[in-house]
Amino acid sequence: MTKLWRLIYSRTFIVLLLLGVTVGAVLWTVTSATALAPALLSVLQLFSILVAISVINRPMNASFKLTWLIFIIGIPIFGALFYFILQSNIETKRYRKTFKRQSLLLRQYGHTSHKVLNALAEQDKDQLKLAHYMNQYVGYALHANTDATYFSSGEAKFEALLRELRKAEKYIFMEYFIVDFGYMWDSILEILKEKAVQGVEVRFLYDGTNSLTLLPYTYYKTLRKYGIKAKVFSQIIPALSTVQNNRDHRKIAVIDGKVAFTGGVNIADEYINRKERFGHWKDAAIMVKGEAVANFTLMFLQMWNFNEKTQNNDLTYLKDHHDQEKAIVDSEGFFLPYGESPFDGDEVAKRVCLDMIQSATKYIYIMTPYLVLDDEMMDNLTYAAKRGVTVRLLLPHIYDKQSAYLAARTDFPTYLEAGVEIYEYTPGFVHSKVVLVDDKKATVGTVNMDFRSFYLNFECGLYIYKHRQVLADIHKDFEESFAKSERITLIDFARTYPWYKRFAGAFMKIIAPLL
Repeated sequence: MTKLWRLIYSRTFIVLLLLGVTVGAVLWTVTSATALAPALLSVLQLFSILVAISVINRPMNASFKLTWLIFIIGIPIFGALFYFILQSNIETKRYRKTFKRQSLLLRQYGHTSHKVLNALAEQDKDQLKLAHYMNQYVGYALHANTDATYFSSGEAKFEALLRELRKAEKYIFMEYFIVDFGYMWDSILEILKEKAVQGVEVRFLYDGTNSLTLLPYTYYKTLRKYGIKAKVFSQIIPALSTVQNNRDHRKIAVIDGKVAFTGGVNIADEYINRKERFGHWKDAAIMVKGEAVANFTLMFLQMWNFNEKTQNNDLTYLKDHHDQEKAIVDSEGFFLPYGESPFDGDEVAKRVCLDMIQSATKYIYIMTPYLVLDDEMMDNLTYAAKRGVTVRLLLPHIYDKQSAYLAARTDFPTYLEAGVEIYEYTPGFVHSKVVLVDDKKATVGTVNMDFRSFYLNFECGLYIYKHRQVLADIHKDFEESFAKSERITLIDFARTYPWYKRFAGAFMKIIAPLL
């Protein structure tokens, strides 16, 4: 019964259910209309052709175009109407407008200082390219004068988070995708309540999908009674909107502007292995102290103000960061915290990954729970392997979603034939989102290697360049995880993976851009 309820409340099931209801409604409406006015059918057919032409010429990823075209052609008239309704949704346009306004307002504090650019240029001028892109087109600054601590487990991150929360004197900003009742949340909530009583400003933002199965629909009101400023990003409502498919997948905690956390760890007991769901839960996170915390503050405020219509004093938090920056660079390594937004037209997280993959000369290690890539990402990974770079992927042995398992394995032959090494973490489920290249650069954050993270969700990550201790800790985590994993060979895969799963995976990959 538990598995049945999880299936019913899963994101895939809900999306497919809403899709079915919508298509059914459009089907009934159009059928009734065309029965009364046959001439209307010709008009609608012409409309479908125009919509298909619009999709082909629209600046979107080729995989999304293919999925929509299959839908429009496979379900004549109804597919076109469904696409048109989604793209013209008023709520979506309002969200885009709000986020654009927030980005323009906040990005005045998102520029890299000349002292940092000069210091980076002395070490590696090629790294200036990524910094320039982030600085000029996205609004996230590159920072020095920063230190970081890498956590190879949710348990280690949780302990550090509790310690830092207890030190808070001015404010606590927290933004999480999943929040569930249990030991982890109870421990955090107790501290947040105490800090709110002490006069510390506490803001807590969580994604609206929690209302489906984890939290009461109005749980934010309960938090407000404790003195916590609480918001829900995009509550799930029974309405047709593309916004319902754009989730806040970020995990951010900022304390007093001095320390920040990000990574794959949500707030639920399975993330610290106090509850077992899919074997041992392997996750990763990172703590940042210093000037780079400013970017996480900026990202949090952008999301916090997603529905604000009037200007507030939040810019003072960013100004405080700016005023406290040192005049010189006196620390090792460079850090670039970045955010991904489906509304800004820039595929920031994907660009970071591509930049790392294309620059690799020795090895590329990737740890991810999901592997559903578009042609561009797949080509770059396989080409890296073909040109002699060691490419290793660490994936779960036990998946949390059957659809993700099927879609990922569809492309295994392509990777394996190119020389990419695939490992499955035999103790259980990998939820870490980590990329490491040549012991020079890495990224740790919330970004999965799939369509949802690269194109649909709000995400965040931390790009690390030449910080020896952090990179060494990440490398150690990879090596220890590979040692606990089983390597998948092309022969083993061909022998053990049946045809019907390949067929199901091929279907899941086609619809993956919409799930």
